[in-house]
Amino acid sequence: MRLIDKENQISTCNGAVSPPFSTFSNISYNVPQTPITSISSNIDVVAEFLKIVAQYEQNKETCKAGTEFNLGEGVIKQYGKNRFKQQALVAVNRANFLTRIWKEAEPEVLNSEYLFYTQVRNFVEGDDEIFAAGNCYDYMEFKDYYLFCPYAYRMEDGRINVKDLSVEYDYLGNTSEFFYSARVNAGKLQNFNFTNGTTQLRYNKTDYYATQIDSSITVTYEDGHWSKPYFDCGGGDIWMMTYTVPFFGYKNGTFKFKGTSGIDIDLDKVDIDQCPQPDDAKEPNVFAGSARCKPETTKCEPLRGLGFKRGSYKCVCKDGFYFPYLDHPEKYFNGSEIENEYEKKTKGVENKYDDPYSYQCFMCEPGCVTCEDPSPCVLTLNWILRSILLAVSILILCGIPLLVWFTFQYRDVKVLKAASPVLMRIILLGAFFLYCPLIVGYFEASVVTCILRFWFREIGFSISYGALLLKTWRISVVFRVRSAQRVKISDGDLIKRLLLITLVCAAYLTARTIAGTPRVTEGKHVNGLKTYQCSSDWWDHSAAIAELLFLLWGVRLCIVVRKAPSEFNESRFISWAIYNETLLSLFLNVSMIFLQDPFPANPDLMYLVIFIHIQLTTTVTLTFLFGSKMYLVYKYRGKGESNGNHATMLNKGSKPTFNAKHSVNLGSSFSNNANCYNYTDRQDETECESLLEKDIQEEFRRLYTQLETLKQRNMKIGNRHLQHKLSAMTEAAQKESPKNSPSSSPLLNGKRVIINLDLFKESSPL
Repeated sequence: MRLIDKENQISTCNGAVSPPFSTFSNISYNVPQTPITSISSNIDVVAEFLKIVAQYEQNKETCKAGTEFNLGEGVIKQYGKNRFKQQALVAVNRANFLTRIWKEAEPEVLNSEYLFYTQVRNFVEGDDEIFAAGNCYDYMEFKDYYLFCPYAYRMEDGRINVKDLSVEYDYLGNTSEFFYSARVNAGKLQNFNFTNGTTQLRYNKTDYYATQIDSSITVTYEDGHWSKPYFDCGGGDIWMMTYTVPFFGYKNGTFKFKGTSGIDIDLDKVDIDQCPQPDDAKEPNVFAGSARCKPETTKCEPLRGLGFKRGSYKCVCKDGFYFPYLDHPEKYFNGSEIENEYEKKTKGVENKYDDPYSYQCFMCEPGCVTCEDPSPCVLTLNWILRSILLAVSILILCGIPLLVWFTFQYRDVKVLKAASPVLMRIILLGAFFLYCPLIVGYFEASVVTCILRFWFREIGFSISYGALLLKTWRISVVFRVRSAQRVKISDGDLIKRLLLITLVCAAYLTARTIAGTPRVTEGKHVNGLKTYQCSSDWWDHSAAIAELLFLLWGVRLCIVVRKAPSEFNESRFISWAIYNETLLSLFLNVSMIFLQDPFPANPDLMYLVIFIHIQLTTTVTLTFLFGSKMYLVYKYRGKGESNGNHATMLNKGSKPTFNAKHSVNLGSSFSNNANCYNYTDRQDETECESLLEKDIQEEFRRLYTQLETLKQRNMKIGNRHLQHKLSAMTEAAQKESPKNSPSSSPLLNGKRVIINLDLFKESSPL
C-alpha cells in the first residue's frame, strides 16, 4: 500500500509496506485528474471507472500520489456493507475487547506490547479475506509513545508480518480518513450503546470474590467507517478498502476515544460483476449491466477468480443459439477481449466489435430449446409417406360425391328404394367427416388441428354409424312385432333420433373444447429427437368408451335381426360393418396407448395407424352398403319388367331376376313390409302397397304354374289317382269365392286383394 501525507509529505517509497486506513484523497496516479462527480452525464460513469482500473492494472510502475478519483458510495455499499460485513464484524469485536481491556485490566496487561501485536496477527490469520489489520492509538494514549499502531499484513510469499506502523506513518490530522472519521464519531458518546453486567472473579478453588458491576460502552457495525476503494501504489499494487471502528479508554469515570480497530480488504480477491442483476436481487451492484455482451444472441455470466478488474465475465449463448466455433474448447466469448475491442470502438479505431457477426451466436434449428451445433432437435415428419396417404384418402373421398349421385340417379330402383336413399346420403355425409381427420392430421400438430381432428371424428361417427344403427333398430322393431298390425317407423322418425344423437355429441365436443382444450404435447422419438402430437386425456378416453358402448348396442341389434328375412341382404351388410367397426375401434384405442407418453412417440406411425383404421372401417362400410347395390343396378341395367321400373329383386338363392317368367321367391311378406317402411310420403306408401299386391299375385301365379307342371308330369307317368286330385285342386283354385265372404281374398293393410287365376296362362308342357 502506498500512502502520502499531504501536510508532511512523508513518503514510504522505500518499498516497505505502506500504512493502512489511508484517505483516498491522499493517493494519486498518472491518469487525468478528473473527479467522478465532474464527469459529463453523457459518459458511462461505471465504464469510465473500469477503464481507470484497467489502466492502473497495466501501468502499475508509473502511478503516483494525488487524485480524488472514486466511484462514490455505490462501491462502498456493495463491497463494504454487504460483501465484507463479516470481516468488519471481527474489527468491531476487537474494538469492544480493547475497550474493556483499557477499563479493567491490570497494568501488566496494558503494558504488554506483545499482547497487542499478537491480537492483530490473529486478525489476519483468522480470515483469508483480510489483507491487513491494525489497532492505531491516539496521541500519547499508549505508554509515553507519541503514536502506537500494531499492524499485521500479508507479504508476497504468504507470510504475515507484524510491526508498529506509527514508526513509518503519522496518521494524525484531518487528512487520514480512517483515523479522522473514527475520532469524530467517537466524540458523540451519546450515540453509542452501554451494556451492564456482572463479573465474578475466582477467589480460590471453592469461592469467588464479591460480584462486580461491569458497565462498558460498546460499538456496533454501523459505528464503523468504510473508505472508498484506493490503489495501493508502490506497496502491494492492489486495490483496497479499509474499515475502521473506534475503541475507548476509561479515565476518571468517563469513557474517551483511545484509538481505532480496523482491517484492510484486498479487492484483487474480489471479482467485479458486470452482468445484469436478476429481478429478485437483494443486494445492489454498482457495476451491474456494464458488460458488453451482445444481447441479441448472448448473455453475461460472471467469471470468478479474476480479481478486481474489467472483463471478469463471459458471454455465453442464449437458449436457442449455439457457439459458432464448434471446435473451440471454451464455448463462450471472453469478456476481457470484448472490453478491449469495445474500447477500440470508443476511440474510433478499427475493431471487431462493430462487426455484426462478431461475438454473436448462431440460431438453433427450429424447436430446439438449447443446442451445441446445427443438428436438428425435432423429428422431421415423413412428408413423402404422409403425402401418399393423403392422396389415397382424397382419391377415395372423391368417390363420395359419385355415391351421392348414384343415390339420386337410381332412387326409383327397388334395391335403393328399399334401403332408403335419404339415410344412405346421411351415411355418406358422416363418412365424409370421418375422412377429414386424415386431412387435418397431415399438417404438424397444433391446437387448431387437434380440435378439428376430434370434432370431425366424433361428428362423423355419430352421423354415419348412428344412421346405420337406427336402420338396424327399425328392422329389429318390425321383426319382433307379433301382431298383424303394421308398425310404421318412417325415415323422418329415424332422422329425428339421429339429430338427437348428433346434438348430444356436439354438446360433449363443445364442453371438451371449452373446458379441456386439446393441447400439443412434446414426446421423444426412439432416436432421441423431440416430437409434437395431440394430447390424449380422459376426454378422449371418455369419447372412446362412449363409441364402444354405442357399437356394442349395435352388435346386440345385429344379433336380434340376424334371422330377419331381407330381400337384398342389407341388414347382413350393416351387421358386418358394425362388427368390423367395433373390433377395429377397439384395436385403434389400444394401439394409441402405445403411441403416447411414456412410450416413444412417432407421429408418422400414428398417422399411418389412423389411415389404416379409416380405410378398414369407413371405406369397408361404404363398400358393404353400396357395393352390392351398385352391382345389382349395373349388372341388370335395362332388364327390368315390361313397365320399365327396374324392379330388381333376389330369388331364393340370392340371385337377382328381372323377368316375370322366371320364378321369384320373396321369402315372406316381412321383407317387403320392412322395406316399405323406408318411404316417407303418401305417394311412396301407395306405391309400396301396389308392389305388395303384385308380389302376392306373382306368388299365386308361381304356385299355379307348379301345380300345372306337376299335373302334366303325372299324366305322362299314368298316375290317374294323383291326376284327379291335382285337377280338383286346380279347379278349386279357379273358383271365385262370394264377394262378401270374409275369407275369400287376403287382406293387405286393411284392403282386400283379389286373386284372378283365370288371367294366368298355363305353362307349356315339359
